[in-house]
Amino acid sequence: MIQLEVLAAAIAVGGGVAAVTARDGRAVAVGLFAAMIASSLVTTNTPSYLGIAFRGLGAVLASYVLWAATRSDSVDSEGSAIGVAAEIGAATAAFVVGWFVTPVTPLNGAAAAQAAGFALIALAIVPLTGRNALRAGVAAAVLTLGISLVIQAWIGAVTSLEQIALTVLVVGIAGSTSLLIAPSTDDERVTLEVDEAAETANSALMSNATLNTTPEPVAAAEPDVVSQTVDEATGRARRLGVREPRR
Repeated sequence: MIQLEVLAAAIAVGGGVAAVTARDGRAVAVGLFAAMIASSLVTTNTPSYLGIAFRGLGAVLASYVLWAATRSDSVDSEGSAIGVAAEIGAATAAFVVGWFVTPVTPLNGAAAAQAAGFALIALAIVPLTGRNALRAGVAAAVLTLGISLVIQAWIGAVTSLEQIALTVLVVGIAGSTSLLIAPSTDDERVTLEVDEAAETANSALMSNATLNTTPEPVAAAEPDVVSQTVDEATGRARRLGVREPRR
């Protein structure tokens, strides 16, 4: 029969894999939620109900702030940098090493806690070296969970106060990440200006094309005004990063 701490360790590693490899923001949030909940159950002792309750509340809060921040289309998540298969292979290898290798003898906690901790730490290494804010923030949260599991395996079960402190730290990391990836007011203003400039340039070019196809007396009415409007709109669009529309 599979022991509870082994099953919880497997779920925690699976959640960590989903958190650092998924492209969809909802899958990232769910993966972090599963890793936070399951990691609190990887212990040979009876878990503290207060610690589990606070961990569950923190997991809901951390996953929600990430979920809310990644709902915007401005968030671009490229997924795993080395591939899902490579991430799973690295996590499996680290889990096996953590299960059979004992740097501290004897272990005061469960061997499954050390194995899951090694696997989560291995999963967090690659995303932390990247430039994507979402990946780096989630990897920092996964790394924190992994280190806490290794410490728990080496020194024994943690107290409820330590569980609460760890949960607050992970929620703080998730909240900071959500602030970094959420679109700012300035970004929205620039986007509106770019759209407005592009629309103005297109309208001006269409007007110019219409005048060029009209009879000669009408086309010669205000050529200088139309050319000036086209030049101003096109220049503004270029300054805001809009490509010149095709004629």
